[in-house]
Amino acid sequence: MLRRAFMTAAVVIAASLPGLGAVRADTYPSRPVTLVVPFSAGGGTDILARMVAKELETVLLQPVVVDNRPGASGAVGAENVMRSPPDGYKLLFGTSSVLAIAPVLQGGPAAHLIDGFTPVSLVATTALVLAVPQNSKIKTLQDYVAASKAGALTYGTFGIGSTPHLLGELFAQESGAKLVHIPYKGAAQALSDVSGGHIESVFLTVTALAGSLKDHSIRGLAVADTERLAQFPDIPTFGDAGYPGLDDGGWFGIFLPKGVPADIRDRLSKAIGKVLTSEKVAREFTTVGMTAQISTPEQLQARWDASVKMVRNVQATTHIDMSK
Repeated sequence: MLRRAFMTAAVVIAASLPGLGAVRADTYPSRPVTLVVPFSAGGGTDILARMVAKELETVLLQPVVVDNRPGASGAVGAENVMRSPPDGYKLLFGTSSVLAIAPVLQGGPAAHLIDGFTPVSLVATTALVLAVPQNSKIKTLQDYVAASKAGALTYGTFGIGSTPHLLGELFAQESGAKLVHIPYKGAAQALSDVSGGHIESVFLTVTALAGSLKDHSIRGLAVADTERLAQFPDIPTFGDAGYPGLDDGGWFGIFLPKGVPADIRDRLSKAIGKVLTSEKVAREFTTVGMTAQISTPEQLQARWDASVKMVRNVQATTHIDMSK
């Protein structure tokens, strides 16, 4: 009797120890999973995250609950996940702006986010397009650079420190173009001003520009992506035009807090990959201007590292002031 009681207690203690049964891939997930979106409900990132969460439920066979935690350029939601138990039940729907741009440019409390997560899988990338009014004399990216050297050109984006702002500064460095950044609180006003002739160009997401590109009220000069856009194949990439370093238009991925067992991470990564191979998901992503991207955790880490390196390079050479 005494020996049996001792063995029972030993099993209970062993099961409670980290790595000895507390969290195992063959039983994970056994309860609902939370996907934290570090932005408000209804925005582009939230819409994308909910698409993924809905389909991920069918693979994991557990509810995936979206929890919106906006604030501090995404740092509030990211911090919430980073400090959660490393058991795989709370995930971050991370973006390049939250995990690469804000930590470098803002510093302070956001800086430690770079080292606080385990990458799981890329989800999607979004392309950025440099565009001018249709009636502009500028027809190509080469024309754009030449015109800027004759007199600085303005380009509008959706904010200081945004991905298009950084890429615009990087393009100016590499091409010698003379550009003046005009930040807006959103894409709509920037698009309105370029159409009205108040600024000479815009650098925005393809989602924001799609309608204007389709009705030919604006002309796309270059796409910040590794490939041309399927819906606008006539617009060359920056690489096509001789600037191969401008292909990081922004990405979205899923992350876990540090310390989650590798088998749990890999289980999630494979589940997300299965979701992203769905033709339905690919179509839904296209409607919001996104391209589904399947990756290993290592590939997401490499993409993250490259984004951080790019932001640090731009910061060191342009001294972007985030206080404006």
